[in-house]
Amino acid sequence: MIKNSSASDFNKPESNDSARAGFFPRWLKSEKALLIALLVLAVLTWAPRLNGPLDFRWDGGVYYILGTSLAEGKGYKLLNEPGEIDVMQYPPLLPLIIAGHQLILGTNDPTTVGGWLRVSAFLIFIIYIYAVFRLFRIYLPLHYAFLATILCLFNVHVYFLSDLCFPEILFSLATIFFVLCNRKQENRAYSMATYFFAVVSYALRTVGLAVFAVWVLESLIKRRFKQAILRLALVLIPVACWQFYIVSVESSYEYNHPAYSYQREPYMFYNVSYARNISLRDPFAPEKGEAQVVRRVVRNASQLPVNLGESVSVNRGYWEMPLQYLSGLIKVTPSAASWLVFIILYMIGLTVIVSLVLQLLRHQLIIPLYVFIYLSAICLTPFSQQYARYLMPINVFLVLSLIVFLLSVKNAASRNLSSKWSKFSKYFLIGSISLVLLLQMVAFKHIYFNFLEPIEYFDRNGKFIKQRMFFENESFQAFNLCIDYVSRNAQPNDVIAAGTPHWIYLRTGLKAVMPPFENNPARAQQQLDSVPVTYLIAGKDVVGSERYTAPVIEQFTEEWKQVFTTPESNWAVYQRVNR
Repeated sequence: MIKNSSASDFNKPESNDSARAGFFPRWLKSEKALLIALLVLAVLTWAPRLNGPLDFRWDGGVYYILGTSLAEGKGYKLLNEPGEIDVMQYPPLLPLIIAGHQLILGTNDPTTVGGWLRVSAFLIFIIYIYAVFRLFRIYLPLHYAFLATILCLFNVHVYFLSDLCFPEILFSLATIFFVLCNRKQENRAYSMATYFFAVVSYALRTVGLAVFAVWVLESLIKRRFKQAILRLALVLIPVACWQFYIVSVESSYEYNHPAYSYQREPYMFYNVSYARNISLRDPFAPEKGEAQVVRRVVRNASQLPVNLGESVSVNRGYWEMPLQYLSGLIKVTPSAASWLVFIILYMIGLTVIVSLVLQLLRHQLIIPLYVFIYLSAICLTPFSQQYARYLMPINVFLVLSLIVFLLSVKNAASRNLSSKWSKFSKYFLIGSISLVLLLQMVAFKHIYFNFLEPIEYFDRNGKFIKQRMFFENESFQAFNLCIDYVSRNAQPNDVIAAGTPHWIYLRTGLKAVMPPFENNPARAQQQLDSVPVTYLIAGKDVVGSERYTAPVIEQFTEEWKQVFTTPESNWAVYQRVNR
């Protein structure tokens, strides 16, 4: 008979093990004191960035616009698009939360609402760190749970994504609560809560399907077939509702008669379903054609161990930094250093995978099944450059699996090997965690001192905004100068084309679209005129639209007049003339 997952499933070491290690002060033997220390650290990571609205760049602007549409009773629409189109890219829970903020505050002003969303994001982050510690505390001794939580707290993408209007932190929190409640599923209240948090995860991100899948699979593996049928029926309710909505949008007259010629092309990833978008081999380069799924999965799976290694530690660049500093002493070439770091990260990632496999062999189902299904899902996507973001929501389970494996090895060495090897395994465990923590501290200092940058701009109401944003580089600041120019000079009915149209809409209130990803300049010109676009902002944006807009500007010099350029000339604004 298969037993339920519990704390004992992970062979939890003795709770006083780390105390005997002597690497903690005596006053830190209290669970309450350690929890307070963690929450204080969480607050300190937010202290330099508590001012200003939440970061609405990239997908954050999409979520905010959808929330505004819901608050205004217009439906689930992108208000920045001509025709204010229905969309089905993202599940609606985060936009509903944003809409709730707007209704309570009585305004949709991004500056005002964004400020309160930042406060909400801060509080959610505090709850998230608390939940992470409670999860670790179930499976790990006190001090290892403390260290594991710090590994999550100072993960670059954890604190970076907490600053964005993205659903990742909330999604991760929902899955943690799902796991915690599922442990007590024999209690009806906890069983209902398990389903609730599964639905919440799916309503935040489509990959929440992995939570549904593991919930049903658990019952099947335990041969509880009636329970599996009931769970499947419950799972199909939200899934069917969302899929019905997608089908209804795609079959609508408005969808099949778009406001401009390329509005519903598969590469217009915010305007089409996720399934249609990832059907392309590369949505940022649609000319490459349809995806070859097997090749994509094999390629992505081969990269996973390194991605997992980075997820539980730091990006490879921070691993290479110490080697660069020591290159004069140990004579390591950059190429050799890069390979050495690759091997280290690959081995860390393999360790995580082995730990998950061992958990499955011990019939510890929920966490490893969820992680493997989640990883399988992201292997289907074409966005390998986004893996750091995609892996952040399962970071807590990856860290847990890594430390559980290392502790198991240490305990096995203590039981079966000589005292010499037992001590070595103990020091290896402590040294490994300490090394990763040290690298995370280096990364934290580097990012907060160099990449948490001041930004100044005027919002759509002319209010001067001054705050700090992560990775607000010179290119994006130049892009903001272009938006300032357009905001001052455009007419209310003008349409702007740029790689990040939603940010433009929030900044200016003007309709904004992405330029067409069309290799033929003449065809691209026709598509721009079908909108019609009045101002084209060109530069090196995150979606790489410059390679499509530059040929249009070069070929149709009489149609596009340069009206503004940034001091460094890396961004420019072009106005359509002679239409």
